Amino acid sequence: MRKSLALLCLSFIFSLSAFAAEVTAVKNGKVMVKLQGAEVQPGDEFFLIDSATHKKIGIIRIKQTKDDRAVADIIKGRGASGNTLQAKGSGAATSAAKTKAAPKADTTRQQEALNRAATPDEEASVFDKARDMSFLRTLKNSYGVLGQYGMDTMKPTIKENPAINPPEQPELKGTGLGAGGFYEWVLTRNITLRGLGMLEQYNVSGQTNKNVGCKGSTNCSANITYLSGYALAKYYFTTNQLRTWAGLGGGFLIAMSKSATALDENQIATNQVLTISVGGEYQLNRKTFIPFSVEYVYFPPSDTVTANAILFRVGYGWQ
Repeated sequence: MRKSLALLCLSFIFSLSAFAAEVTAVKNGKVMVKLQGAEVQPGDEFFLIDSATHKKIGIIRIKQTKDDRAVADIIKGRGASGNTLQAKGSGAATSAAKTKAAPKADTTRQQEALNRAATPDEEASVFDKARDMSFLRTLKNSYGVLGQYGMDTMKPTIKENPAINPPEQPELKGTGLGAGGFYEWVLTRNITLRGLGMLEQYNVSGQTNKNVGCKGSTNCSANITYLSGYALAKYYFTTNQLRTWAGLGGGFLIAMSKSATALDENQIATNQVLTISVGGEYQLNRKTFIPFSVEYVYFPPSDTVTANAILFRVGYGWQ
């Protein structure tokens, strides 16, 4: 009789803190919960209770809710189908209240998508997207390929016979293409270092007004193909699905082929450049993204020429 009474009391005590809510699916650090009428809000935290041993095996935080279902992050321990939920104590409730606003703000769009879902398949799709996007606040080492379109500018000093015609500095312009690949290392939460190899063109042309110092012609040009290596330090302002950044770097350019009337071809060999960049990456899913950037390339001037370029780069990356 006493044993029966004790068991009854224990069952009653347990029922005060436990919910009938049950875990129905576990996937990549998240759980799907059937609430069974329990009232929960995004940010609320619960213990996961093993249905066989009645022991606590993990802690979850509610991420999204709709009707009688919820999606939650496993923030400690593990979860399994059939686990029940138990409310945390007052201390944990205070902690949950402090963190409630942030998860709700982070998942507003996903919550709206879940509310619009009309079928179980659509709800499952929202669940998968929440899983796919949950990692985006963390940068990861990555690699990829890039295509390049360049707008090139050069001002050479053209001399024919200074006694007859003074030197001229025509503004030569042109465009070039390029392609290459990169690898990026994460240094801190917001800073990365990108190494980039490119095969790229630098093409300019134009005319002088009086001189015929471009190998006996007023038509001046320079067409150079470089094998280039760049290093770029990047600072990320946002790390959501669209990550934005600005960066500073430098490059070393080796001339692989050259044809020029505006310059002495014998002096075209290597160049060192400085770069200022802004850009971003649009995350497609957990593994792939589209990188893009606009970069200003500054060639240190010499006595006979100044040059620069604006590069537009876009590509495809993996992480």
